[in-house]
Amino acid sequence: MKKLAIYTLMVALFGGVSSCENPLKDFNLQISTEVIENYVTLRVVDADGANVSGVSVALVSGDTEDIYNMNGYKDFKLTDNLITLGVDPARTATANNPIRFRVQFSAPGYTTQTVPVAITDASAGIQTVVLIKPTEVPDGAEEVVENVDLNPDGSTAAETTVALPSATGTGDMTLTIPSGTQFRDANGTVITGTNVQIVVTSIDANNEDAVVLLPGGDLRADQVVLDGGATASGTFSPAAVADIRMLVNGVQVRQFSHPLVVSMPVPASYVSPITGQPLAAGTVFQVFSNSGDGVWRFEQNSTVTGSASTGYRVSFAIDHLTFYMAGEFAEACSSARVINLSGDWMTNGTTAAVRVEAVWGGKVIASGQYSINASNNSISLTNVPVTGVKIVVRKEDGNILAESDLAACGQTTAIQLPNPSDATSTTSTLQLYVRCPGQTSVITLLPTFQLFYREVGTTEFKYLGSVSNGYLRTTSLKTDGTKYDFKAIWNERVKIVNDHTVTEDNTATVGTAQGDILGDHVPLTNLAILTEECNKL
Repeated sequence: MKKLAIYTLMVALFGGVSSCENPLKDFNLQISTEVIENYVTLRVVDADGANVSGVSVALVSGDTEDIYNMNGYKDFKLTDNLITLGVDPARTATANNPIRFRVQFSAPGYTTQTVPVAITDASAGIQTVVLIKPTEVPDGAEEVVENVDLNPDGSTAAETTVALPSATGTGDMTLTIPSGTQFRDANGTVITGTNVQIVVTSIDANNEDAVVLLPGGDLRADQVVLDGGATASGTFSPAAVADIRMLVNGVQVRQFSHPLVVSMPVPASYVSPITGQPLAAGTVFQVFSNSGDGVWRFEQNSTVTGSASTGYRVSFAIDHLTFYMAGEFAEACSSARVINLSGDWMTNGTTAAVRVEAVWGGKVIASGQYSINASNNSISLTNVPVTGVKIVVRKEDGNILAESDLAACGQTTAIQLPNPSDATSTTSTLQLYVRCPGQTSVITLLPTFQLFYREVGTTEFKYLGSVSNGYLRTTSLKTDGTKYDFKAIWNERVKIVNDHTVTEDNTATVGTAQGDILGDHVPLTNLAILTEECNKL
C-alpha cells in the first residue's frame, strides 16, 4: 500500500483518570515531523444524524493521485463518523487552483452517494454527507409505486398515466406512458415480463430534508454538462424535481421504445435567484437529467404553462431514466471563494466553533462547521454562484454572529466577527505536551484532531473545535463543576472520555518526569512505546 514518508511517534495512553483531571489525558496522540496541512473532513450520517454502520469509502474520479488519509496511506475509511482526506505536503493547493475529486460512500441498506470535494489552502471545515435508505421518504418528498401489466413482447397494452401529489403541494405530478411502449436495459435490450414496476418520487429540492435525495445530496454540483456540451461547476435553482425508477422482471429500466411525458407543477411563489423575476407563463426552464453516475446533463428547454389561478406547470418528454430537474443553473467561479474571519476576541488564542452558511435565492446552498482562531481564520467555498450569495456565520446555538455579501470572483470576503461568547461565559484552556524519557524539554509538535463534547446526561456531541498542537482555548465549557463527556477523533482513532469537569487551566504533559502522566491502565506499556519511539527521533 502506498504511503507518504511521514515519520511518526505514537504515544498510547489508555489510563483512567479522576473526574477533575485533564480531559485530554486519555487521548491517544500521534506526533509527526511532517504534517498534512491541507485537508477536508467529511461527516457521514443517516437521515436522523446517527452513525451508519459498514460505510465503504472510495475516491472514484478527479485529481486523486496526491490524496491520502492523515496517516499518509491510500486507505480510506471512517473513524466514528468522520473521514479526513489530505493532500501530499509536496503538492500545493490554492484557492486559484483547488484540488478537486469525488468521494463515494456506500453502506448496506443505503443508497450510494457520490459527492464532489475540493481542497485549497484555506479551511474546508467539516462537511456533512447524509445517506438515505431507499425505503425512506423524507419530509419534502412524495412517492407512488404502481405496477402496469405488459404484453408478451414487453409492451404496454394501453396508455397509462401515473399520478401523485407534487411535493411542492401545488397539484399532481404525472408520468404518461404511451400504448405499445417497450422497456429497455442500459444496453438497449428489450426486457420482457408480466408487468413493469414504476416508482415515481416528487422532490421539493428547496426542502433541506428532501435535498439529500438528489445525487450528491446537494444543489451544488461540479462537471455539469451544459447546453452545447461544455462543463461547469455551480448551483441549481430547482423549480420541479422527480426521480423515476422502473423494474421489469427484476431488471432496471434505462430506456424506452417511445418517449414518456413528465408534467410537474411549479410553485407560483418561484422567483429566479438569477434575474429576480417572478414566475409567469412563458418562463423558460432548463431540464437536466442525472442517470446515476453523479453527472447532471442538459436535456432540453421547457416553457412554463398555466397561470397563477389555474397553477403553473412544466412538461417535457424523456427517453431515459432516472432524475429530472427543471429549473435554472448558475455557474460558479473557477477558483474557490475565500472568506477571512477576524475578531478582537481571537487575539488571546481563543477558538470558536461556528457554522458558516452560503445563502442564495433565500436558500441555504452550502453549510459547514469550522474551527476558527487567529491562526486558522480563512475558509473556502466552491461551486457557489458568481453573484447573489450571502454568507451567514452562526454560533453553535444557531444565533447569527455576522452576515456579508460574498465578494466577487478572485476577491476575498472579509467578515468581522463579534465575540461568540456571552456575558456568563468562562474561558478554559486545554493544553497537552509530550516529554521523551530523560529529556527536560517537551515536544509540542502534536497532531491536529477534532474534539467534541456534551454535558453528561445529554445524547448529542457538539463540536468544540480543532485541537492544534495539543492546544485549545474555548469559552464553550463551564468551569462551575459541570460534567462533560469528550470525544476526540483523528486519523483512525476515536477516544471518548466520560464524566469530566474542567477548570480554567487544564494542562498536562505526557512523560516520565514528576507531574507527567502515562495513564493508569497500562502505564508500563505506554512507557515502553514512548521510549522506543523517542529513540527514533
